[in-house]
Amino acid sequence: MPILQIKEIIDLLGLDDIKCRIGRYDSDIPQRYRPYFEKWLGNRDGFIRMLSGSIDYVGSEDVVRMGPFHNIYCLVQNQYLVENDFNLQNLLNSKLWYSLNDGVVDEAGWSGSILASRLTKDRHNSNFLFQSLKSEVTRTVSVRVVNLACLIECRIWHPREFVFLYEFLDNIAMNIQDLLSEVHVGENMTR
Repeated sequence: MPILQIKEIIDLLGLDDIKCRIGRYDSDIPQRYRPYFEKWLGNRDGFIRMLSGSIDYVGSEDVVRMGPFHNIYCLVQNQYLVENDFNLQNLLNSKLWYSLNDGVVDEAGWSGSILASRLTKDRHNSNFLFQSLKSEVTRTVSVRVVNLACLIECRIWHPREFVFLYEFLDNIAMNIQDLLSEVHVGENMTR
C-alpha cells in the first residue's frame, strides 16, 4: 500500500496560501492531550500541524478494505470535550445524508445533532455538497466527539482529494468552534 505523502498535501495546501507544516508530536501537542491524540496523530505517516484556519491537526491511517485508502482525521482541539458524554454527542455528532434522483442530488444535509442543523443551514456548506456529492470522498465525511477534541473524519485515495475537501472541512471546523463558543461545555459557571 502506498504511504500517504503528507509533504505533498502540505505543498498543495501551500499553493492556496493555507499555512501548515509537518507536525512534531512532542512539541506541537500539549502533554495532557498526547495520550488521547496518539490514536489519531501517532501513525507512521506523521501528521500535519495546521497554522491557519479552524482545524488544529490532520492525521491519517492507511486502511485496506475492498482496496487501499487513507482515513483522514481532522482534530478541533477542546479541553472540555469527552466522547462518552451523551449531551456532547447530541451537540456535535453529525452524519451526512443525501438523496439522488437519476444521478442528480435532490436533497443533502446533516443529521444527528445541533451542529448538524447548523451545517445543513450553512449556505457555503450546502452549496459544496450539491456540487460535490458525486465525489466519493465528499460522501465519507462525518463529525464526532472524541476525548479533548471534535473529530472530522473522511476517506481519501490521493493527497489531491484532501486538498479538494479542505475548505469544506475547515468550514465544518469553524462551525464547531462557533457552536462551542456559544455554549458552556465543562466550564465552572459558579464564579
